[in-house]
Amino acid sequence: MKYNLRNFKNALWKSLKQGITPRKLALTRSLGIVLGLFPVLGTTTLLCLAAALLLRLNIPLIQLVNYLAAPLQLILIVPFIKMGSALFGLRTFPYSSEQFIAMLRHDFWQVVREAGYALAIATGMWGLFSIPIFFLLFFAGRWIFQKWTTDHRELKSQ
Repeated sequence: MKYNLRNFKNALWKSLKQGITPRKLALTRSLGIVLGLFPVLGTTTLLCLAAALLLRLNIPLIQLVNYLAAPLQLILIVPFIKMGSALFGLRTFPYSSEQFIAMLRHDFWQVVREAGYALAIATGMWGLFSIPIFFLLFFAGRWIFQKWTTDHRELKSQ
């Protein structure tokens, strides 16, 4: 499937025509984005699946939104680590590229421990940002989808 704005709008419109309410559509989109930004690579698909099953949301739609958020997830991992380090006064991964390569050769498990520590800090920052971002996306999305469905119904009745 080719990803562009028209195909995405068509997917949203088909979901509305199948009976998904603007509220559920906004919830699906907001959770897909917020969970799609979770800083641990490879976990977002399962997180979105679990959320969709628990809340009875449209699974293909939440996964589509999740996949569309993937580039932003990659971009935000390092800023989350840096913000968390600054906020909590921690030093994470203070190595040059040469030191990092030497550590990989000599003490691989130390690298894994320190990378895990950095990801834990990133996850904490994601947790702080995800709640307000979710509500902002949800309420804005609900308003937009409600207006969108009202406008489409008015056009069809004319």
